[in-house]
Amino acid sequence: MFVSTYEGAIDAKGRVSIPAPFRAALGGSNRVFIWQAPDGSGALEGGGEELMELYRETLAELPLQSPIREAIVTCIIAASADLKIDDTGRVKLPEDLCEAADLSGKIKFSGQMDSFRIWNPERFSLHQMRMRSIVNAPETLDAFASAYNKVRQRRAAAGRGEAG
Repeated sequence: MFVSTYEGAIDAKGRVSIPAPFRAALGGSNRVFIWQAPDGSGALEGGGEELMELYRETLAELPLQSPIREAIVTCIIAASADLKIDDTGRVKLPEDLCEAADLSGKIKFSGQMDSFRIWNPERFSLHQMRMRSIVNAPETLDAFASAYNKVRQRRAAAGRGEAG
C-alpha cells in the first residue's frame, strides 16, 4: 500500500527517485506506470503491475463499446508511461508528463493506497487545503463512519464464519 508523503527532486536528466517505501509497495517489480491524474488535480498518478491488472479486470466488467471504458482506456491505459526502475530506484519521467503536471526541481510524492501521485509542491499544498476542508465537513465524517462500520461488521461476520 502506498502511504505517506515524501519530498523528491527531478534531476537535470529528468530522473526522479521513487521513495523506497513506494518501491517496496510495488512488490519487488521494477516496472511502474505513470499517467496524468484524470481528476484535473494537475498531478501525475502512478502504480505498479498489480494496479494495472486490477484496472484490466475492472475494465473487463464494462461492455466493450462502453464510452466509460473507452475514456478510462484512453486517459489512463493508453496515456500511461511504462517505466523501468533502475538499480538506484530512479525512473526518467517523460517530458510531456512533466510539462502537463508543471514538474521541475522539487516535487512531492503522496500515497493514495493503491496508487501514488507526483505533485508540483505548490499544487500539492493547495490540494491539501481543499481536502482538509472536505474531510472536516460533517457529511464527510458521517459517510466515512458509515463505511467504517460496514467494514467492521463484515469483518466480524467473517470472523464468526458467516457469509458476507
